[in-house]
Amino acid sequence: MTKEEKLSRWEDVREIKNLMGRMSADYVLKKEKQMPDRYWSKADDVSLGVNNGYFLGQDGIRKYYDGQDARICAESAMIQTAFPQELGSKSKEEVHGVGMIDYKPIDTAVIEVAQDRKTAKGIWMIRGSHSQILTCGPVAYWEWGYFAADFVYEEKEWKIWHLLYLSEIDHPCGQPFTKERLSFKGRAEFANADKIVLPEPDVPMQVRETYSAKRPFQRSPRLPQPYRTFTETFSYGYEGELRHEKPRFA
Repeated sequence: MTKEEKLSRWEDVREIKNLMGRMSADYVLKKEKQMPDRYWSKADDVSLGVNNGYFLGQDGIRKYYDGQDARICAESAMIQTAFPQELGSKSKEEVHGVGMIDYKPIDTAVIEVAQDRKTAKGIWMIRGSHSQILTCGPVAYWEWGYFAADFVYEEKEWKIWHLLYLSEIDHPCGQPFTKERLSFKGRAEFANADKIVLPEPDVPMQVRETYSAKRPFQRSPRLPQPYRTFTETFSYGYEGELRHEKPRFA
C-alpha cells in the first residue's frame, strides 16, 4: 500500500473506534431513541442480533430502540414516584434515565477494513454493568458480552450495517454466576415493573444463551480477518444465518 492508502485506513479505523465509543457513551446517557439515526446505515438489510433473535430492516431497528426508550421512560416514572420529594416536581425530560446505570465499556478491539474500503468489520468485548427495575426496585447487574459489527461506508461516514449485541453474563451483582438468582421483597412503587414488555425480535431464535452452570459450550463471535471485498468474508448479520455461516462463531 502507498502511504496515502495506509493513512486512509488509519483514519477509517479511528472513525470506527470513535463511532463505537460514542455509542457506548450514549448508553450511559440513555439516548437509545437517537441511536438509529446517529449510528446505523440507511440500508434496507440492516440487522441487529441479540441473544433471543434478530431485528430486521429499518423498522426492526427502530422497534428495538423505541422499546428500550419506552422501558427507560416507564422505569423513570416509577423512580420518580418512589422519590417524590427529590423528583416529584421534575418534568419527564428531567427524570429520563434518573437513578439508572448502563455502563458498556468496550475493549480488545479487532477491526479490519476491506481493501475496497466500502465495508469494515469489528469486534469488541463488553465488561460493564447496568441496572434493571424489578418489583423490588433497582437491581444492579453485571454485563459481559460482545459487540460484533459489519460497517458500511455511506455518505462519507462509517455506519453500522449489521450488529451482534450478545450478552455472555447478565447476572445480579453480588450473586454467584453459577447459582439461581435471588428474589427480593416487592415494593408498591415498583409494582408495575412486571408489566414492562420489550418488543419481540422479528426472527425469534436463540442466538446465544447467557452463562449458567448448566449451559453447554458456546462459541464466541469470530474475529475479523483481512479481506478484499464483503462477498469474500462472513457476515455478522441475519444474512449469515440464512447462508448458514457457522464460521462467524469460532
